[in-house]
Amino acid sequence: MTNPTTDPVVVVEGLSFRYRRGIEPALRDIALEIQPGEVLLVAGPSGCGKSTLIRALNGLIPHSYSGELTGSVRVGGLDTRATTLKGLATVVGTVIQEPTRQLVASTVPAELTFGPENLGVEHEEIGRRLVAVAAASGLEPLLGRTTDELSGGEAQQIAIGGALMLRPRLLVLDEPLANLDPASASRLLALVRRLADEGTAVVLVEHRIEDVLEARPERALYMEDGAIRYLGSMAGFLETADPTRVKLPFDAWLRRARAGAAPSASSDSDADVVANGQAPRIEWRGVDAGYDDRTVLHEISAALGAHERVAVLGPNGSGKTTLFKSAIGLRPLTAGDVLVDGATIAGRGVAELATTFGYVFQNPSQMLFAATVREELLFGPRNLLRDPDGFDGLVATSLTRVGLDEEPEVGERPPRTLSHGQQKRLAIAVALALEPRTLVLDEPSAGQDYRSATAFMREVERIAGLESIYFVTHDVDLALTTADRIILLKDGRIAADGTPHEVVQDRDRWRACNLRETSLMEANRQHGVRGSRFLGPEALAAQLSHQAH
Repeated sequence: MTNPTTDPVVVVEGLSFRYRRGIEPALRDIALEIQPGEVLLVAGPSGCGKSTLIRALNGLIPHSYSGELTGSVRVGGLDTRATTLKGLATVVGTVIQEPTRQLVASTVPAELTFGPENLGVEHEEIGRRLVAVAAASGLEPLLGRTTDELSGGEAQQIAIGGALMLRPRLLVLDEPLANLDPASASRLLALVRRLADEGTAVVLVEHRIEDVLEARPERALYMEDGAIRYLGSMAGFLETADPTRVKLPFDAWLRRARAGAAPSASSDSDADVVANGQAPRIEWRGVDAGYDDRTVLHEISAALGAHERVAVLGPNGSGKTTLFKSAIGLRPLTAGDVLVDGATIAGRGVAELATTFGYVFQNPSQMLFAATVREELLFGPRNLLRDPDGFDGLVATSLTRVGLDEEPEVGERPPRTLSHGQQKRLAIAVALALEPRTLVLDEPSAGQDYRSATAFMREVERIAGLESIYFVTHDVDLALTTADRIILLKDGRIAADGTPHEVVQDRDRWRACNLRETSLMEANRQHGVRGSRFLGPEALAAQLSHQAH
């Protein structure tokens, strides 16, 4: 008989796994123990094996994903090979990167109660859990909603609440901050810390290291190529982790630069915004839009130039995604009008607008359906009757643009065998394959390691023929260092619109939009950096280090 208060919640021994259609092992000889009450941060570049490790912990490997498996995994004393997924659900709760795929019920209360009802928990107990979880997670405002009208961040919150309803001994969160505004993220991290202090083991897979520190993880596990490269204290991790692969606090960058150990500054210089008198690429004129009888956008009037880099920030549910869906025909207007290049979108189909806008959804699974990566990339060009003689070059160029060209035989792989971060990059490549003039990205850094996200944004700016980039994000630093203009949304209305330096000047307004002041933002402010954008950590650390010498 095991003692749940002293024995490890998780014991992994000699774990290796290769997917059935995989070329290389996704996990290599993993050995790991996780104690009750421990928060373990798992970090590493996209495709390093983090999501595969999670699937092994919750039993999806081997029960739902087939392949070559060696070694063993025990969670709460249960062997994952010998225990059904239903049996494992009593000890491990998981929230995946794409929360909308996890939701099964039509209303929020039904979603939250779905798990315990299927496990036979008594009705009165389910009611008590619902009240407690809703209060602890800040979900009360969402209890009257249907799941199909939730924003990405709201869906993330409900998925986490559903996992907590099962009262697991192990809670596994895969990129939980990707779709959350800073206030919701802080609330979640405080909840994670409280659960751990009460004895729950938590595995937190995340790229945003600076934000995760709020949960005070006991240890960090860093992975590359399916293997553990570091497992130890957070202090040791912050001193040894490669800041180009994971997003560290700015003071970690600065320490490395002053010690001569930081990477050289990459190109963060401003690029000129072309202002040539053209009609705006998108113009909203008194627009209302929403879902059924719930209005999300209220009297939106704004114009985005044909040669601008614009970031849209704001709380979960403020209308950021709806703003762009209303412009490309994916969300009907209830009032007002939208013009694209000076002409109304009324009567214009999504396919026609796709030659102007390459739109990339928050969740790549909403875009990917073909049998292979190559077929995915060519679906759009074929339907637009592009010249087949250029298809080989188009595939190669598209993969190179998003950094997937180094993956072995990636063109012939099924898209779903890629990691979430790789699927995100593939979705972007699919949009670029149509050679649009404007790219609209919904949470481009979600599921991406720091190096991939920043390198991709720099690469996108250099794409021939691409005139403008508009993106929705909760990543404050990405917005401040990449965009020339920032729009803040709050409650479906525009709260601010200007350059990064102009928008962040009003600190009360910034906080009212549930946005946090990052260490990089404060460093830029403190040292008086000026320009249309803030300096990125590489450039700012190099500049301050040079001044110190």
